[in-house]
Amino acid sequence: MQTFSNMRRNSAHQTYLKLFSFAALILLGQIMSSLYPYIPSFVGLMFCYILLYFKDETKLLTISLAFAYLTFYDSNRGFYLFSYVILFLLFYEFAIHKIKNMTTCENCILFVYVFIAYIGHYMLNVFLAYLANKPFPYFSNQYFYYIAIDAFLAFMLFRIPK
Repeated sequence: MQTFSNMRRNSAHQTYLKLFSFAALILLGQIMSSLYPYIPSFVGLMFCYILLYFKDETKLLTISLAFAYLTFYDSNRGFYLFSYVILFLLFYEFAIHKIKNMTTCENCILFVYVFIAYIGHYMLNVFLAYLANKPFPYFSNQYFYYIAIDAFLAFMLFRIPK
């Protein structure tokens, strides 16, 4: 019995397994949303996650993975590259504290984050297309379907850190 005493299960290495499964899950979600248009791409959920946990140093790898996912979404869907990063920088710097101070409803704040992720991203790309004198990106009613799905999932998954 003494020979197996040093073969204990080490739970410290599960963070990389969680990160790998998270990356595989969002890659699978991106592939499925590209194939089937009624499956949302969950960019509102990723954007909400980044906004909520940006200051948390323990989630640095998942936040950088979420930024990579949003950049991949930009390049895959034909939007301007790094437009989600620009939107995050603008929104985080100028509006996040005002929204948190204006309302105390946690679900309302999460809905605003998801709404900005879709509509703010679209408006930023319209502005960038206007500056570059290019045709505007296509806006469809599916954005509102995606907002509803992502907001519902954000209500279930996230809590506003105090």
